Amino acid sequence: MDKTGVVDTKVGVLDKAMSILQVFPNGEVALSPAQIAKYTKMPLPTVYRLAGSLCEHGMLLKEGQSFRLGMTLLRLGAMVAEGIDLRARALPHLRWLNGQTDENAELHIRSEEIRIAIEVVRSPHNLRAFVNVGAPLPLHIGAGGKVLLAWLPDSEQDALIARSMARFKRPVRGVEALKNTLAKVRAMGWVSSEGERAANVAAIAAPIFDVNREVVGAMVLAAPTIRLGAKERSRFAPLVCGAANRTSHDMGYISIKKQTYAPLESTLQHGS
Repeated sequence: MDKTGVVDTKVGVLDKAMSILQVFPNGEVALSPAQIAKYTKMPLPTVYRLAGSLCEHGMLLKEGQSFRLGMTLLRLGAMVAEGIDLRARALPHLRWLNGQTDENAELHIRSEEIRIAIEVVRSPHNLRAFVNVGAPLPLHIGAGGKVLLAWLPDSEQDALIARSMARFKRPVRGVEALKNTLAKVRAMGWVSSEGERAANVAAIAAPIFDVNREVVGAMVLAAPTIRLGAKERSRFAPLVCGAANRTSHDMGYISIKKQTYAPLESTLQHGS
């Protein structure tokens, strides 16, 4: 770690970019290229080049001849805070779902055109992980992705589906058919999938809402298709919805439809 507090990762460009971001004391301060060069001990041409690239990504904002911290950092920080808050509230319900089913209980969130598992309570039966925490996953494929797409406006759905397909090189047979499926997801409140993202893996997913009635995550149950066939998916879907509903309740969401939430201890004893 250098004097600015930046870890030396041996990835030169990344370390230099982080050094530039670290010299700003807060979001209100604007620094000139000369000031940044002085504080980071970098040549002025390097500062100009890296600061320009950081502006392109929204990490810095150009203000006259100076720079200040950009809005992308605020958005990313808000996502981190939201993810930590959601994870803490979802974890007891993930453990409950895992205990009721003995299958993988996962919490997925969306980041632009990808989805990410931020918590997984693993099944004792699996020899391998179906998903790794933090790994980018397609948004347009699989139960979790469909839940995260379903409540978005149509135009945003279209853009994210296109970007997800381009990023992961996994086209779908028909975008309109996918859009029709998303409408059904909204109507049912949950969705299941089989073999979409990975062969021989099935999943059930339900949305998690926050106090603003926005979908902030997906409660996902994943298992080999041999253990999560059509009959098991019908049986487990209410459990996934129940875990998602309780997490939503803990996030401050109040449904228009009147719902009752039994104590978690009660459902642990009588839930399946």
